[in-house]
Amino acid sequence: MSGKGEKRNSFILKIRNHIQISLLPIPAYLLIRFLWFTLKVKFLGNENIEPFILNKNNYILCFWHGNLLLMIYAFKGDKRTFLVSFHRDGELITKVIKRFGVEATRGSTSKGGAKALLTLLRKAKSGYSIAFTPDGPRGPARKAQSGVVELARMSKLPIVCAGFWAKKFKRFNSWDAFLLPYPFTKVAFCYEPPIYVKEKGINYIKLIEEALEKAEQKAKDAVLKD
Repeated sequence: MSGKGEKRNSFILKIRNHIQISLLPIPAYLLIRFLWFTLKVKFLGNENIEPFILNKNNYILCFWHGNLLLMIYAFKGDKRTFLVSFHRDGELITKVIKRFGVEATRGSTSKGGAKALLTLLRKAKSGYSIAFTPDGPRGPARKAQSGVVELARMSKLPIVCAGFWAKKFKRFNSWDAFLLPYPFTKVAFCYEPPIYVKEKGINYIKLIEEALEKAEQKAKDAVLKD
């Protein structure tokens, strides 16, 4: 009986997950659009990203997983793809970002990393900019993994680290401490100078972590000083 019960519960869970993934993308997309419309937004460090956009050169946008919600608006350019994991929430993210006109590249540089890396390299060669959460898909939070460094080294694309902060927000009790800005609050994005992975003997992971923390602090200072 217990075996049958487990199979039944597993089947019900799969059906529920399928329904959620089928129905949630549209409300999630509309919620993000509505939230963005209400916010007072400031961009800092535009000089660190605008040359790539103006010259149509692709790059790697790097940010912490907990700041994912609105980064679609900081990820600029004509050809863009997000690295999205194969986890269940990754399917939802994929469907939402496609509504913003951004492609999803499914995979993980931590599990089955070689395949995901090769896919991203092909995208980079085709002129795509790549959005990357170096602490994803499951952490540890705010600890960069080596995947983004390897991608930058092999693709020769620069890494632009981006930070985000909101004056008023809710912080979820999730592994990544996901940040949800309240409507009508002030928010800021900040881009740090690009990092080029060229030389040996340099701790690029540490450089990326420091750049991400610095970008977030600048964004925080910008929304709290007013």
